[in-house]
Amino acid sequence: MSQGKINTSPNGHLFTVEILIEDATNGLAMEKLLRLLNVDTVKDYNIVKGIELGKLIALNTKKESEPPPHTGKKAVETPKTAPAAAAKIAANHEAAEDIINQLEGYKANNTLIRLTVIKAQGIKLNLPCRILNYDNSNQNVTVYHVDEKKVYLFKLNEIDDYVAF
Repeated sequence: MSQGKINTSPNGHLFTVEILIEDATNGLAMEKLLRLLNVDTVKDYNIVKGIELGKLIALNTKKESEPPPHTGKKAVETPKTAPAAAAKIAANHEAAEDIINQLEGYKANNTLIRLTVIKAQGIKLNLPCRILNYDNSNQNVTVYHVDEKKVYLFKLNEIDDYVAF
């Protein structure tokens, strides 16, 4: 297709719909919607509102005057090639939420876990500990090392693995 020329078909029909998809999170619901829309009979689509990705980024930025991304105030063009990328972002976001929920559960139940952490320069730590706190704004996890009887602070992205006892 050359630039400037729009591919139109006399058999193409445009519909405006609102679709409700129930799921645990917005990301999972978005993934289901993208799977439904990513078929050969749907030539193009435009998701105008309902996308709630980027909330963690918006919360962690200092610019409070800017509206958070994807709030539905502007139309969001989603090209046909974007479903895989959007699904991957949604899956990563969902995975991070699952990890945070599990850590919060371990904190609430005072569960003993074995935490594997990779620090700077590839230093790998393996410690039996209990979760004391999770700070969502800084994404810091505070743990109590049960053998050393010391408190450690790790970034969420430093945690490689954890196993509950």
